[in-house]
Amino acid sequence: MKIYSISEETKELLPSTLHDADYIDACTISIPLNSVIADNELPILSNNQAYIVTGTRNQNGYFTVTENVTVINDYRGQKVYLKTTGEEIEHKELGALPNDVTTIPPIAYSVWSESKNKWVEKPNAKELRLKDRRIKAGYLTRNQLLTVLEIHRGDNKEKLVEIATSNLTGVSLIKVRNALLEAQTFTLTNDDMWQFFTEILAIDIQLLFEMWEEAQNNY
Repeated sequence: MKIYSISEETKELLPSTLHDADYIDACTISIPLNSVIADNELPILSNNQAYIVTGTRNQNGYFTVTENVTVINDYRGQKVYLKTTGEEIEHKELGALPNDVTTIPPIAYSVWSESKNKWVEKPNAKELRLKDRRIKAGYLTRNQLLTVLEIHRGDNKEKLVEIATSNLTGVSLIKVRNALLEAQTFTLTNDDMWQFFTEILAIDIQLLFEMWEEAQNNY
């Protein structure tokens, strides 16, 4: 007689443990309690499935494949994603996935849609994408910024200050003017300077990023 072993922790049948039962003597067979008698073929498994032992023992005190083995979902070891945040975690439990995770990897700047059963872009994805791009652009030194602006626009420092003075007022004017005159580094995350570049100087956003990279690599 052949038997399978059962995991004491998960109650799962372990197919690789199929072996002949031992005999105490010529007439008496020994079947451990954590075993299943292989009285039938196991059900065919699909992807992400395992065998689980359920129900009660038969009148002889044994589990059997026919009466007690069924198929259960098994996603252990797989990467799943929290629907609330998109965070990647490893699933460790036997059985169906909980409702708050999915096996579908999130796309950038997305939220989970339960009705569509997929990740969809956030309404403000364009703004978030631009914000991240501004952060990743890094910084320019004073010399790099003034050099690239003069090369592309023909405006030296004095001309830039004049343009700022003519088009800005209040706190924005003070911040931009003082930056142009004294700041040692510049970033695209500074909203006052971003407005000055894109609105006052009317530099196309894509061109601005290209100029930024050009200055970092060459000046």
